[in-house]
Amino acid sequence: MLLHSYKNMKRKDQKVAVVTGSSTGIGFETCLLFARYGFLTYATMRDLTKTDLIENIVEKEKLPL
Repeated sequence: MLLHSYKNMKRKDQKVAVVTGSSTGIGFETCLLFARYGFLTYATMRDLTKTDLIENIVEKEKLPL
């Protein structure tokens, strides 16, 4: 599962986003957009077998997701 470092989660000024339907489509693009703009982003999805693509992007770009 994707986890952001605990150290960054303790910042009081951290913006947080929760995005549903993050495995495909608009939800997928939205969670990446928020993370790229510095939001601590929680990406939720029903089908956890579709996490490979988003995990690869998060790892490559070091996103807070």
